[in-house]
Amino acid sequence: MGVVYVAKSAALQEWGADVGISKNIYKVGVTDDAAEMAKTLNETSVLGQADWKIIAKRDVPEVTDEDEMLARLGQRIKVVDPTYYPKMKGTRSVFRLNPLDVESHMVFKQTMAGEQPKVKKASPSDIGNYLIENALK
Repeated sequence: MGVVYVAKSAALQEWGADVGISKNIYKVGVTDDAAEMAKTLNETSVLGQADWKIIAKRDVPEVTDEDEMLARLGQRIKVVDPTYYPKMKGTRSVFRLNPLDVESHMVFKQTMAGEQPKVKKASPSDIGNYLIENALK
C-alpha cells in the first residue's frame, strides 16, 4: 500500500521566489511510510534543503508507481523543469501552482455540493489535498 504525500520547504519556496519560479512550489511523492518521510527528506537534504514538512498525505492502496502518478499530475499542474534549474538535480516531483486555482476549486466543490460558496484563503493542507486529488485523477 502506498502513501501519497505533499511536502514543502520554506527555504525552497524562498529560493523559488528569488529565481522567479514562484514561492508556491511543492514536492509530491509516494512512499510506504509518510511518518518517516519528512525525517528522511530532512536527513538526506533533498534538493539541498533540510526543513521539509509534510503538509498532506493520503493512503492509497492502488498507487505504487510514483512515475505514473507524477505523469498524471504533470498533465494538470506545472512541473518545475530541472533542465532550467540545476538546483532541482533531475527531480520531476516539484510542482508549481497558483493558490487561486485551489481557492476556485474549493468554491466549485462547495457549489456542486449545494452549499453557499464561501471564498477563503487556501491553507497549506488545502493545497496539499488539491495536489493529491489531481495526482489521483
